[in-house]
Parts: sequence; structure tokens; C-alpha cells
Amino acid sequence: MSNKTVKTEEAAAATAKAKTTAAAAEGVAYLGPDLKNVAINGTVYTGGLPDALKKKIEEVPALKGLLIPISGLAAAGVAISTQGTALNNLYNAVSAKLSEKQA
Repeated sequence: MSNKTVKTEEAAAATAKAKTTAAAAEGVAYLGPDLKNVAINGTVYTGGLPDALKKKIEEVPALKGLLIPISGLAAAGVAISTQGTALNNLYNAVSAKLSEKQA
């Protein structure tokens, strides 16, 4: 393997690591149904999720799919309100599951 190939692979690995770090630092918005004393639709979280929300995600793992990176928030907002999209279906399924648990 040539020296140039090794340097290119190292640069690619460094770029991938930087993107992963940036994505982790970006923050997410919760676009699911309001969760009393846990989360409100539209809340933005940076630096990690609160423990109450983490616990709720353990109970209802599908909630994780409603945590949207800030960079994708506009598109997700449209998708969640458009009947038949994956995000709309997920929102409705989570909402039904949460209603079931409260009954």
C-alpha cells in the first residue's frame, strides 16, 4: 500500500470521526406526543437527554425515533404532519401506545 493511500485512509477516518462528533453535539428535538412531567413536543435537547426521558424511552423504545437532529427539523416537521409518512405513522403508533399505558 502506498504512503498516499495510507494518508487518504487516515484523512477519511478523521473526517468520519469529526462528523460523528458534530452529530453528537448537534442536539435533537422531541417531536412526539407530550409526556407529562417528561417531555413536551418541540423541546430541544443539547448535551444529552434528561434521565426522565431516557427512562421513558426504555419503556417505549419507539420514542427514540421521534428525537430528530436539529439539522433535519424542518423536513421532519413536514413529514410528521403528512398522513402516511413513516414519521406520521410512528407518531400515531407511539401516541396509541402511550394512551394504552394510561388506560
